[in-house]
Amino acid sequence: MKNYILMLGVAGVALGSYCAYAGNSATMTVTATIAHDVSLNVTQDLNIGTITVNPSVLSSTPGVDFTFDMDASGTVSKQGLAIISITGTQIGSFTANIPNPSACDTPSYSCGGLGFKDLPSGEINPVFGNTMGNGSCFLKIVHSTGNVFKVYSDRCEAYNLNNVKAGKHEKSIVIEYTAS
Repeated sequence: MKNYILMLGVAGVALGSYCAYAGNSATMTVTATIAHDVSLNVTQDLNIGTITVNPSVLSSTPGVDFTFDMDASGTVSKQGLAIISITGTQIGSFTANIPNPSACDTPSYSCGGLGFKDLPSGEINPVFGNTMGNGSCFLKIVHSTGNVFKVYSDRCEAYNLNNVKAGKHEKSIVIEYTAS
């Protein structure tokens, strides 16, 4: 009987300690942030090239004075009488370690989490030397191979070229990855 009373006493102390402990609790929040390191790196800048135009056509042609298209291989097809030649075009390229590069097999302004920051439809405007919006280009991204992607100007348009300034014009674009 002594052993039972002793065991009952030990159990009572243990239960009392547990109850006292249970009344002194705190809640802790556990947070983990997962970042995708896609390591975006530009390997070649996009160069739309040198566009030589015929000024006599510019003043007499209303609306769109010229357009030209570029494909993912860099081939340019020009339209409009104002263009004499387009030379020196160069496809842009970058590397990115994204989870699903094949999502970019079809050219698009946004694919696989890759896209142009502040250019939701891939349109960069203006590009021909003034602030009046007289020229724009629509950019596309396409998967090349492995972790390499190409950027090119799917279509460029210029309107009212009397307002477009001759010379070299540069703009910066930002390519970003957004995890879905």
